[in-house]
Amino acid sequence: MKIKAKYRFIIVAVVFATIGFSVSSCDPEDIIKEVITDKDPEKTKLYNYVDDLMDDVYYWYKEVPKNINRILYPDVFDYFDKHLVQQDRWSWMMTGEEYLNDNAGISTSYGASYGQSVDYFEDYSIRVRYVHPNTPLSENGVKRGWELTHLNSTPVMDLVRNNTFNAQMAKATNTFTFKDHNNGMKTFTTSSRVINTRSYLAKDIFTSEDFPGLTKAVGYFNYLTFNAHMTEDIDEAMAMFKAAGVKELILDLRYNGGGDGRATQLLANYIAPASAEGKVVARREHNDKYSSLDTKTENMTIVKRIAGSLNLDRLYVLGSRGTASASEVILNGFKPLMEVIHVGTATYGKPNGMYVISYPENNYTDPKYILLPIAFFTVNSKGEGHYINGLDPDHYRPDDLYHDFGINEDWVKACLTHSATGSFPALPPKPASVKSMGKEYRLHTETDSPNYGRYTFKLNERLK
Repeated sequence: MKIKAKYRFIIVAVVFATIGFSVSSCDPEDIIKEVITDKDPEKTKLYNYVDDLMDDVYYWYKEVPKNINRILYPDVFDYFDKHLVQQDRWSWMMTGEEYLNDNAGISTSYGASYGQSVDYFEDYSIRVRYVHPNTPLSENGVKRGWELTHLNSTPVMDLVRNNTFNAQMAKATNTFTFKDHNNGMKTFTTSSRVINTRSYLAKDIFTSEDFPGLTKAVGYFNYLTFNAHMTEDIDEAMAMFKAAGVKELILDLRYNGGGDGRATQLLANYIAPASAEGKVVARREHNDKYSSLDTKTENMTIVKRIAGSLNLDRLYVLGSRGTASASEVILNGFKPLMEVIHVGTATYGKPNGMYVISYPENNYTDPKYILLPIAFFTVNSKGEGHYINGLDPDHYRPDDLYHDFGINEDWVKACLTHSATGSFPALPPKPASVKSMGKEYRLHTETDSPNYGRYTFKLNERLK
């Protein structure tokens, strides 16, 4: 689609004469309508593109500030943010390089994510949430649940308190000290590097031989990101579950911040029961300029079962504050279609999505920038959505950062117990010794980023 050019900007010369009047205490945005020069025509073109876009597909386009003074926002990211309305905590933009690396699963890091068990457990110790395989930390044996105690011989809690933890972690080489699951200490020095991640963290099948009392095979799929360039990860996992005759699936989305709608559609096709064939998982509600698209099938996620689709009796979804966007679409969308049990905590709350818009327009192979403005809200077949505060669990449990993913991890064990007995076990006991501290020791995680959560489609694939 060609972005509609709604306005042509006018060069305005503002001259303040000293004869006859004076001006004081004036806001430049009140007295300067627009200033465009020909000194940087490429930047002018980019800013025009942002203006046209935000007056077109942006969900709240009617509320966007007009005639923003570009002199005050020489950085295009700041200029883009100036267009966002107060209630919008989701829209953002990035460089083309960041976009290409993200789609390829390429990043420079040590390979792990960290968190704290503050809620419920009141434990401020820094724990490994997950580790990507074939990374500096995984090669040193680090597992989910290990406690990071020191970086370069400095206690990590001091780094958190001083707000220098992330800066230390960004260094090219660090010396790590961990406490493992058996309270053994391990210290090693390693360097970060460019790593290639996959879209999932774990997949497994549990039977009565693994967990006494199970009467059917239960699959476990820890899916980390809806990456349309890695759909073979979904294909391979579902093929494994299909071959094992899995009748119940534990879909672990606790750290899944969303992603591309194409991967969402594929996963939906695999896990929806035969009774859901042809039914709507999600549909999009656009602004009034594009409301005619709301009823078009190409703007809906509709179940289209495929060869290899599972025949599930029940779906467990593990969700937390890290569960956002496309992950919430699956959870909210499947509730009316089959038995879904949400185990964990409330989700992030991102009931909307964005079109991936490139600059230059329609250049997704070598873009300079990628813009991601909220363009629609998503509702299920019952019209339920707009869950800006997240989706509450059917069964609350605190995230277990003390065990690796698998049969001994609390959320997985709880689902297997429910499958075998029809009831969930009691909540886990708090550790005998925890590091209860103040809020200054709270670690900032991925979910604290204003850019967290994506449910995306390319613009030229949807708006026609």
